[in-house]
Amino acid sequence: MTTTTHAMAFGTPGVVTTMAAVTAVTAAAAMVMLRARRTTEVRVTGSRTPSAASARALEACAGIISQGYDAVIGLTNTHASTILSSLLRRDIDVVYQREVLEMPNGGHATLDWPLSVGGDADATRATMAPGAEGVCEVEAQGPPFVRKVFDQNVLVARRMEEEQAKLPADAPVLVLMSGIAGGSHDKYLKHFMKRARASGFRTVAFNCRGCAESPLTTPQFYSASYTGDIRFVVDELHRRFPNAPLLAIGWSLGANILTNFLGEEGSQAKLTAAAALCNPFDLNACDTALESGFFGTIYSRAMAKNMRKLFAPHENLFAGLPKYNPELVRNAKTVRDFDEAVTAVTFGFPTVDAYYEYSGSKNKIQDVAIPLMTVQALDDPIAVASAIPREKIEKNPNVILIETETGGHLGWEAGDEAPFGAPWPDKLVMKFFQTILMHAATTKVARAEAPTERVEMSA
Repeated sequence: MTTTTHAMAFGTPGVVTTMAAVTAVTAAAAMVMLRARRTTEVRVTGSRTPSAASARALEACAGIISQGYDAVIGLTNTHASTILSSLLRRDIDVVYQREVLEMPNGGHATLDWPLSVGGDADATRATMAPGAEGVCEVEAQGPPFVRKVFDQNVLVARRMEEEQAKLPADAPVLVLMSGIAGGSHDKYLKHFMKRARASGFRTVAFNCRGCAESPLTTPQFYSASYTGDIRFVVDELHRRFPNAPLLAIGWSLGANILTNFLGEEGSQAKLTAAAALCNPFDLNACDTALESGFFGTIYSRAMAKNMRKLFAPHENLFAGLPKYNPELVRNAKTVRDFDEAVTAVTFGFPTVDAYYEYSGSKNKIQDVAIPLMTVQALDDPIAVASAIPREKIEKNPNVILIETETGGHLGWEAGDEAPFGAPWPDKLVMKFFQTILMHAATTKVARAEAPTERVEMSA
């Protein structure tokens, strides 16, 4: 009896050819899907009687808005947009100098100042002692320090002074605020930082307590409604750069914190303009979306995992706090679980629902008194469209709401750099900032040149 064995090996020429053809067709189809665009209308909502600054900004941005939102067809699905942009968006190499600021209540937040963004400057140069070329100042001072450590802050401060001196004293200062558990490492933040830096802005990334490897030195994390730290940072930057306009941009939770801050400051705000992207606005509405559906659960669990990871090294700081239970933190599977175990407890809210209701920036946006552009995607699975306080926005002459048909959460694969370059809103927001700055400068000059009324004093 003869047995014939037919071996199917991947090395067989016919199979290899077939696989190559399938791969080529798949790659070609993917390229078509990533190049093909579908353009939809960009929606604009604002007051019927906008402020002069807002009206001028809308006029300047009309060209970008009228072109529509040209989404990459293969990424118009909300979850594809949200997930793939997070994974595949092109990263930018940024070299930071970190500054740790002590807050009035003893905690610490950090500022990351870019020394080089995408290789636009040499960030490797060491600060030298006068007359000691090629020798570090620490070495130039003598033998190794054992009992007394040389204050390295002197070198850092000197280097920062040199970096800051590269820009005019009145160069606009832009604070960038990331989303939940994020920081200066986030790709979308670095893309906007690069754009602003190229336009002459002095940029700095603000990291919340415990985020982006920032130290957590007191039993207080960050929250959606706690604005004390960003207020301190803005005051400090205003003190350092008194002649420079201050601006800020926030994404996701950072957008909510920024909007709350602006509402609280009202007409006393030291910022000239701001932008908020993917703002959750109504945290209870967004929590409902995260708690329902397959993808909502995935997003919530992923964010909760990041929050637990940030919190874990510092959990002993919180031991002994009333109502604090470390087991609840370790077992937190969703954002709601974590907020119930940590945020609501440490900020004194009776329940997590009470925290969410109070902390949504829907409660403060009506009090924003400076130009604010907020950009949302109608299909955002996290900062859901139903949470947007449209009526309050329509009544505030300082707020402009921009909405795209698709874009997911922090995705926005459209525009010149799509699919995985800078998000679509970046060009629009930069135009908004530049127009507001121009308007502010023009207004300042007009006021300075206006004749003063002379009052005659009678004898």
